[in-house]
Amino acid sequence: MALETWMGTRLFDRSVNPITLTPAGRMFRSLAADILRSMHAARNLVGGYEQFAENDHVVHFAVAHTLVFTLFPDWLKRLTNEFGNIMARVQAVNVPEGVQHLVAGDCDLLIGYHHPQLPIALDPNHFPFLTLGVERIVPVSAAGPDGKPLFELPGKTGRPLPLLAYSSGAFLGNVVEMLLMNATEPYSLYRCFETHMSEALKGMVVAGHGIGWLPESCITKELHEGTLVRAGSNVWATELEIRLYRPVKQRGQAAEQLWAYISNQSIEPRIEVLPEMLTPG
Repeated sequence: MALETWMGTRLFDRSVNPITLTPAGRMFRSLAADILRSMHAARNLVGGYEQFAENDHVVHFAVAHTLVFTLFPDWLKRLTNEFGNIMARVQAVNVPEGVQHLVAGDCDLLIGYHHPQLPIALDPNHFPFLTLGVERIVPVSAAGPDGKPLFELPGKTGRPLPLLAYSSGAFLGNVVEMLLMNATEPYSLYRCFETHMSEALKGMVVAGHGIGWLPESCITKELHEGTLVRAGSNVWATELEIRLYRPVKQRGQAAEQLWAYISNQSIEPRIEVLPEMLTPG
């Protein structure tokens, strides 16, 4: 009961015997398992950090929150298979935070999103970059019993759609604001939730709390299973470039060798895109 009170929703259906989980409860159990796995991974990473924190063979990455879960693990694995073992220290960041780390010299490489209408304030003469790939950010909603979205853009006057939003200053939040500012038709939304984490926003969308914009790589599994569906046509979506930045100033030996290898080999990320995601919704 205390957990349900704190969560603000019912996790157990007590009207049946034996007691079963509600849809929100099943979603929370899945998220809790992911959180525990992340905590154990973080403990293992932090536990060994002091052993090589200042080692010249360590490459310090700052990676956008979404990409650290979706793109980075597979990309680093394939890069390791071709380049060789990499001692990596990885920090999940919001894009503006990652830029600060790069400028301050607190990381060797930054992986983040870029949009031409929301340029990152990095001088390419001092911070060169490589393009790793492109993906889209799209509006999604939980599906109803008929398989259609519970919430669908543009919404109706007098019945605004609940918007699950990114926190102020988050790069993906700026992308969503840009899409809404450029909208070619009236829309009706009200902000009912905000977070800086796309995974947390996804959990709220899956639970049916409202509509939210998420990168495709973050929701491939949910779209395939039908727990999430597109909540608007392609006019409400936009492409995001995935960039790898470095400072032009000389870094450690491992970082320099890795950058040189990536520059020559083009180790591209694999972002799975379902065929139905490429057509207007």
